[in-house]
Amino acid sequence: MQSLQKQRGLSGISILVILIVAGFLVYVGIKITPVYIDHYAVKAALESVKNEPLSARKSKREIRNMILKRLDINSIRHVNNDHINIKRSGKSTTINVAYEERRHIAHNISLVMDFAETVELTAN
Repeated sequence: MQSLQKQRGLSGISILVILIVAGFLVYVGIKITPVYIDHYAVKAALESVKNEPLSARKSKREIRNMILKRLDINSIRHVNNDHINIKRSGKSTTINVAYEERRHIAHNISLVMDFAETVELTAN
């Protein structure tokens, strides 16, 4: 019973391990935060195209160019023409942007993030 009363707090090694784990998580957070900020810019570009009047009546090429111009303005370089898929069915147009982003973490460790956003345009 006496030995339990003498043990108080964390040892130096325990504190060091906690600091290393917390530091690694902060490092990973710093690496992936810009990717998610860029993804929100991609979502905003799609919503902007969706909210533009008469966008559903435009050709696929015009819609694709509208999206790419908005992405270029926001300096989003990793989403290109190949990632944008536009399908028409009747009076609706579906735009799908799907892409993958890789971030190097350490030595041979990378973090892979897949993103996919879909917006439907309807003709008035």
